[in-house]
Amino acid sequence: MEIKLLKHYDAADQGRLGGFGYTSTMKYQVRKAVSDSAMSIHIERIPLAEPYVKEWQVEADDFELYEKMIPLGYSYGTYIEDQLVGVAITEPQRWNNTLMLWNLHIAENYRRSGMGSKLLKKVIGVARDAGFRAVTLETQNTNAPAIALYKRCGFDIEAVDLSLYSNSDVDDGEVAFYMKHYIS
Repeated sequence: MEIKLLKHYDAADQGRLGGFGYTSTMKYQVRKAVSDSAMSIHIERIPLAEPYVKEWQVEADDFELYEKMIPLGYSYGTYIEDQLVGVAITEPQRWNNTLMLWNLHIAENYRRSGMGSKLLKKVIGVARDAGFRAVTLETQNTNAPAIALYKRCGFDIEAVDLSLYSNSDVDDGEVAFYMKHYIS
């Protein structure tokens, strides 16, 4: 396995990595309570009665964005015998001195092999070397496997957006979690 600077990433590369999505047997339930004097958000990991399956396609405009991000020099690929098996596509956010992780995708037959952790640690090391103060990302409360990976790599949930995807995310949808790894 070799991790090296990503030079390109297109629909054909995506196709070779396989489906983009996840299956989760847990989720982080989010509840909001509001009174005249306070507001609180409670997050609790709970088991699901049925596995939650999410699959989606990366759209053409996503690849256009990746085409702009990759030349910035902070995106990496994991290769086995010159075959791309994982990507971490990132973008520097100069306004707040962070490196935003937009896409972390490991080919399905390599998931839970430690490859995602190694790729994240590479991104964190590159961010440290470049002087960024943190690496940030967004994921969903339903993606418990990814949240567990990010936590193992030193990320914490820093913010919640209760309506990023729809106006009823808290009740019956996905809630956006923003996670951050501070660079020490």
